[in-house]
Amino acid sequence: MTSLYRRLFHEQQGQVLYLVAALLVCLLGMAALSIDIGFALHGQRELQASADAAASAGALALSLDNESAAAAQTVASQYSGVTGSYNAIKDLYNVTMATDSSSNKPYPEAQCLTYLQNLGLSCMDTANANAVAVRETANSPTFFGKLFGIPQIKLTASSLAAMKGGTPAPANIVVVMDTTNSMGSADNSTNCSIPGIGNPTREDCSKAGVRTFLGELAPCAAGLPSCGGVTNGNVQNAVDEVALLTFPGLTRTSLDPADYGCQTQQLTTQNGSIAPYNVPGVTPPYYTIVPASSDYRTSDTSGLNGSSSDLVKAVDWQDGNNCTSSKYGLEDNGGVSTYYAGVITEAQSDLSNITGGRASMQSAIIVLGDGDSNNATFTSAALKANPNINKNECQQAVAVAQTAASTENAANLKTWVYSVAYGALTSNSCQTDNPPTVKTASPYNTACKTMAAIASDANKFYSDDVNGCVSSAHPSIKSLTAIFQNVAYDFLNTRLLPWGTQ
Repeated sequence: MTSLYRRLFHEQQGQVLYLVAALLVCLLGMAALSIDIGFALHGQRELQASADAAASAGALALSLDNESAAAAQTVASQYSGVTGSYNAIKDLYNVTMATDSSSNKPYPEAQCLTYLQNLGLSCMDTANANAVAVRETANSPTFFGKLFGIPQIKLTASSLAAMKGGTPAPANIVVVMDTTNSMGSADNSTNCSIPGIGNPTREDCSKAGVRTFLGELAPCAAGLPSCGGVTNGNVQNAVDEVALLTFPGLTRTSLDPADYGCQTQQLTTQNGSIAPYNVPGVTPPYYTIVPASSDYRTSDTSGLNGSSSDLVKAVDWQDGNNCTSSKYGLEDNGGVSTYYAGVITEAQSDLSNITGGRASMQSAIIVLGDGDSNNATFTSAALKANPNINKNECQQAVAVAQTAASTENAANLKTWVYSVAYGALTSNSCQTDNPPTVKTASPYNTACKTMAAIASDANKFYSDDVNGCVSSAHPSIKSLTAIFQNVAYDFLNTRLLPWGTQ
């Protein structure tokens, strides 16, 4: 008995078994810490990504005209990580929307932030909001933690996104403006009011819309005190570049400066300045008045640069331009009616010829006019090449616009084509598209239908609704300044904000 006791007490063989048994609890605890916490961190990243996606989707929906807060919240829920949603997370369970402790309402929430209002993102619309907040909760299952009575780890992810109007998205934009005879008439609607001009013409109202547009875009990166030096109308590292095309076109490019600033030379068919229309893609006429430019503002926060920017001079009379309010920039050139096919073809050609890094940026064409494309004056060469070029002119406009919208750039991005119907008729106004004779029956036999079909999708069609031509996507946006402001928002992204921003 003494010998057995002595062996158990004094011999060292097998003592490591006692140490392993004693340390097993610590080893399992370390495993729980490394595996379970690691899995929870992975789940947290997934939950945060789904919350960011949900908030951004809701903010994007909030940016649409006439969208309600409830609709934006629905979209946010659809893109969340909750089961059944587009970003449902399979690794976690019980993914739900949290409840706002202050309002006692479940997320997502459409909010009106003072911070964004100070940046110009108003809450005075249908939704009465300018941001969407999302907070999701979920449970991350444990593997070793269950041994210690911890079956799961609760996770929370919060995200706040501002509607469009925050971060610029670089773009190459061509604005096409109508300068035919009808644009010289007075604007008789209640949608156009221009400070300093008592009885604005339709041309004045169009230029006011483009001025608003240039004020919303980004010439260079935000935060820079200056966009820097200008070369051929462009600053270094430009963000949004804008070109200006008009129809009818000119007989020679040397006449372009006549459309800058104060009018010193009248462009007419009588003095040989205005060229008759030709086969699309053939010059003259020359439609480009100002090539792609980014000098329209000297910084992202400055006013319009009318003192030196040809683009601004063409649409502005007061920002350093010193013109009288009655005669400045683009003016009614008269004659030769309207033929959209030629100028839209030229616009897409200009975009397709962009090279270098800018060739991968979003391209866009904005066409402003009354849509009444008929009875255009063509060259004899054009009529000889295509005897029916003066037939179905509205159909031709839609066809080339659809071609432009399907054209991809170096980054496989298709061109956005916007149309702004200004005084477009809903009557049988496209006379060249109406049977009989060699013309064919056209679904675009009115100016309103033509302008709607020129847009690459319904959300890119706007109208002043003066003659009953209504944009189904934007029925409440009728003034050209409001229209161009809304279009400009498409070149700005939604952006995430720090949680808790007021």
